Amino acid sequence: MSLAASSDIANTFDAPRRGGPWPALLLFLTLALAFAGFLLATHRAPLHILTRLPRATRAARLFIYPLLLWALLTSYQTVGILARGTVTSLTTTHVTYGSDDLYYNQFDAMLVLRGKNPYSGDWLRAASAYFHTLAYTPLRRGRFADPRHYPTRAELDAVFTAYLANPHANPPEVDPATTHSYPAGAFLVNVPFVWAGIPSLAFEQILLLLALLIAVIAISPPRWRVIVALLLFATADGARAVTGADFEIWPLALVAFAWITRDRRWVSALLLGGACAIKQTAWIAAPFYLLWVWRAYGRSEAMRRGVVALGTFLVINLPWIVMSPGAWLSSLLLPVSLPLLPDGSGVIGLSLTGILPLAPSWVYALLELAALAAALLWYWRAWPRYPFAGLILPLVPLFFAWRSSERYFELLPVVAVLAAVLSLTELRHKHTPLPATPPVPRDAGIASTASP
Repeated sequence: MSLAASSDIANTFDAPRRGGPWPALLLFLTLALAFAGFLLATHRAPLHILTRLPRATRAARLFIYPLLLWALLTSYQTVGILARGTVTSLTTTHVTYGSDDLYYNQFDAMLVLRGKNPYSGDWLRAASAYFHTLAYTPLRRGRFADPRHYPTRAELDAVFTAYLANPHANPPEVDPATTHSYPAGAFLVNVPFVWAGIPSLAFEQILLLLALLIAVIAISPPRWRVIVALLLFATADGARAVTGADFEIWPLALVAFAWITRDRRWVSALLLGGACAIKQTAWIAAPFYLLWVWRAYGRSEAMRRGVVALGTFLVINLPWIVMSPGAWLSSLLLPVSLPLLPDGSGVIGLSLTGILPLAPSWVYALLELAALAAALLWYWRAWPRYPFAGLILPLVPLFFAWRSSERYFELLPVVAVLAAVLSLTELRHKHTPLPATPPVPRDAGIASTASP
């Protein structure tokens, strides 16, 4: 509910870009409250109380039932969003996305099918002409040099129109390289659907989201499946994002499936490597997954899975590493090398509205790294009490980033419910603390037994 409130605040007041300090502060607090609630849901001890819900106090029940009613109404809304998104994605004659990333990913998939290299050449004009859109990633240069003034739609369109009108000069606010700023998996996952003639990438993303939700419901204890389903579908904002706002569902779903299959070395590690080969945000999730493996199965097992995941990432990207190593590497570094405009619901929102000083972008990069290190250290120490908090903690560093977009957090309820389900399932089957001596993964042989 807190996360939904943060999204409503961001949309209603256009916070933090133009909403002022109070909406930005309220947005920050609701998002922080959502993180706190999700982390508490992964604690092992309170789940013992939840299993005795029928014997809980009347006050607790009076709180739970309105929450479930809200989840029911929101779930109904989510189902409608996904249904309409499915129909639109299969029948549309003019694709419209809420993010330029999706335009680029679909166009890059088309280039691959035509034997072209998305990492080499200026494809921005061609992508714009194909989709009849003026969407692009503006840079903090030229007319957009003031980070406190986010350009209006008219200002953005004026710059890009000038870029399209003069093929021999690029405005400083536009960089054609932004059409390929992700690993190769970002467009490779779309190749089968583009080849099949599916007009919109939203269709495959809806299928992926439904597959993930069904998987989480399936691994839930039978008596909890209805409630888990309600909580999973109570993410209308996440559903809107999946139906054409961004492609965060891809790395998030693959990381989630890696945790679901965590007892199977090869499958789990391959899924983690696949997630890292789609988007850089998955790179932040990898250390938390490997830390869980280390604590559960031992250091050797964590190293093996790390090698498998890294190998998967390299194999997926290998053709482009060989063809254009410099262009491929520079593209992956664009999110940190380009002077992007600050934006987001985290600490940067407080800075943009004057609540906190606006520091140079490198300060927020250091804060992000410090938050990542602190989260890993806390997770290492708190692992016995919060074993599955590693599903949520990777998003904490983004809370301090120069660009902490709301879209990073819209699907957070899905992994949070998964983390709670894994904790509940573990308590249900074991009712004892996690073993100090690591067990052997189910798909590992005798020779791969990890040392304590």
